[in-house]
Amino acid sequence: MIRAATAGDAEAIARVHTLSWQLTYQGIMSKDFLDGLQWETRFESWNKILSDPRPDSSSIFVSTTIDGAVNGFASIGEVRDEDLRPQKFFELYAIYVAPEYWDLGFGKALLNAALTSVPSGTAGVSLWVLTQNERGRRFYERRGFEFGGIHRIEQIGGRDLEEMRYIHPGSRFSAKD
Repeated sequence: MIRAATAGDAEAIARVHTLSWQLTYQGIMSKDFLDGLQWETRFESWNKILSDPRPDSSSIFVSTTIDGAVNGFASIGEVRDEDLRPQKFFELYAIYVAPEYWDLGFGKALLNAALTSVPSGTAGVSLWVLTQNERGRRFYERRGFEFGGIHRIEQIGGRDLEEMRYIHPGSRFSAKD
């Protein structure tokens, strides 16, 4: 099931976020950095975000198991890239599923919820993905995202890592008003 996130989901989102990073980015980010990630630190951020929602049009969705446990999340909102703002783009900020639920359709369902939540008239949705994250890139490409021709370097965990910007044209998803 997919639903809007609530303040009570902060701990579960923080746990999924941390564990997903630790497994997804093995071999990309340093082992020491990934081992040092703690869900409690991310909980503080997620608790603040979910307890005091911004008045903009951002949304956070969670996926849940049959028993209601949160096993994934997606976050989408107004684009942060200056060059896409005038074109009325949105940005997928994050999408993660607990590793034991990979390849079971939760990621696809979260992405669909995020894409269909954007307002009508949106030109498209962008996202940034680590170039070395081949699994993530394949996931986005299978769902209509295309490389947008832009790379950037981000320092994460003491390493310079290359990211690629992907674009999903708005004409290829159903936007809601």
